[in-house]
Amino acid sequence: MLIKNEKLYRYAAWGIFALIFALILCTFRDYGITWDEELQSQYGRAVVDYYASFFKDQSYDQIFNLYLYGGMFDGLASVIDHFTPFSTYETRHLINALFGLLGLMGVWKLGCFLGARRTAQETTSGGAVGLVALILCATTPMYYGHMYNNPKDIPFAVGIIWTLYFMCRSYAKPTWRVLIRLGIIYGLTLGIRVGGVMLFMFWLAPMGIAALLPLWKTRDMKTVRAVALSLWHRGWRIVLPVGVMSYVVMLICWPWAQQDPIMNPLRALHEFSNFPQIVDVLLDGTTYSSVKLPWFYVPLYFSVQLPEILLFLLAVSVLFSPLMWRRMAPAQRQGITALSLMIAVPVSYAVIRRPALYDAVRHFLFVAPLVCIVAAVGADTAFRWIIARFENKKFRCAAGTVMLAAFALCIAGQIYIMVRLHPYEYIYANALTGGVHGAYGRYESDYWGSSFKEAAADLQAYVAKEGGVPTGKIYRIAICGPADAAMIYLPPDFRAVDAGDAAEFFLSTTRWKCQDMRPGKVIITVKRMGAPLSVVKDLRGGYELLPGSPADK
Repeated sequence: MLIKNEKLYRYAAWGIFALIFALILCTFRDYGITWDEELQSQYGRAVVDYYASFFKDQSYDQIFNLYLYGGMFDGLASVIDHFTPFSTYETRHLINALFGLLGLMGVWKLGCFLGARRTAQETTSGGAVGLVALILCATTPMYYGHMYNNPKDIPFAVGIIWTLYFMCRSYAKPTWRVLIRLGIIYGLTLGIRVGGVMLFMFWLAPMGIAALLPLWKTRDMKTVRAVALSLWHRGWRIVLPVGVMSYVVMLICWPWAQQDPIMNPLRALHEFSNFPQIVDVLLDGTTYSSVKLPWFYVPLYFSVQLPEILLFLLAVSVLFSPLMWRRMAPAQRQGITALSLMIAVPVSYAVIRRPALYDAVRHFLFVAPLVCIVAAVGADTAFRWIIARFENKKFRCAAGTVMLAAFALCIAGQIYIMVRLHPYEYIYANALTGGVHGAYGRYESDYWGSSFKEAAADLQAYVAKEGGVPTGKIYRIAICGPADAAMIYLPPDFRAVDAGDAAEFFLSTTRWKCQDMRPGKVIITVKRMGAPLSVVKDLRGGYELLPGSPADK
């Protein structure tokens, strides 16, 4: 871009990492626990118990369906929890966020690799592309908002990013050092979610095409032998070692897979591809069953939840893709192919097969950082092409300055929105949808129920103003949503009951219009940018019983 000193891009990237690290330390306690975290925490403890008992305690397979997932992250979090001064969930959120930061570092590294140029005219390390990719990803609420309390999708996305990075490096120079790192990191990724196996195919595809390319020009026996020998060497010197290492690491992380190393991973893959979870899902104002979604569910949600600047740069990348391709070295072409397959194939699968999905597109969270990298490469290509249209140096500088200023303004606006949404950044919807307020009632918002922490704190303050809970009394809270996400923040003189049971207070998420389930006086509404996320009602004074319930008759 305009800055010639490549070191400045690296310094800027590390400055951003330091800033995000400071933000993590200052804010990780702000985030409430989510719908799945109690089970995830139990699973982590069970994984640790399995190893601590020398493989005898197999209680991990009694915790819902979590045995289908590897225990890499949850087990690690459970171990670290013993050595921190924080509560269990605060520790998990801190570790989760640090994983997210590690993912941002991977985005930067992968962006630098794909953006590097080695030509007679210029030599760059790709620092500009890496920096833009980092900025785009760090200001994408879909990624940053999940960094703190999504123990399923963030660790998996981080594993995908770093696996792709070392796959790209293996295309350029498959040294043993690179291959060992690739095998370990890919194995850890599979040790989080076995669905990452598809990435192995996307790694092989460009490698195989590159090996077969000589046959495109000539098909004599000498060329055929050379191609066959090349495929053989790539197979046993690159593919086989990585495959074996990653498989072994995966098994080490995954107790259930150890019980049947061949069939259990295959059973898990089958379960994930036919996941029977039935949930009502909101899409553009219409409620669908999670098992009967329209084909455009995933593309539409991405168009709603990705920032406008990212969508624009993605369109630019598509427009400039031929030029991007011509300017890349062979290893970069293979890398961008593998990355593009990791974006396009899972999304296309969802469009064609329409599997059960819910919680917006959090299951496709790994796509968000990858599209940031593609957008950054496209932005750099377009930037260079545009300024090259101007022969006058002053005009080139002016055009470059205008484009950079526009980018900076867009990012500043994005940061402002994320500050306003904190700590619920993940509910973001772009201006094309009318923003968060315009998306309310049309798309999923706080599907994790993490706003219950704030609602619980506000309820405590409300009761305290009345003089506190009377001596010997226990206030019952009827909860429509994840009860654990609220009760962990309330003292023992509050007790959770089912949403329809007799109670003094009613706490509900706004998902599925849960707040309309019971009449009562609204005393607390947790909202961001005009969108209500959770509601507390005072049921005392005639609303303690749900009208029509057996206790009311």
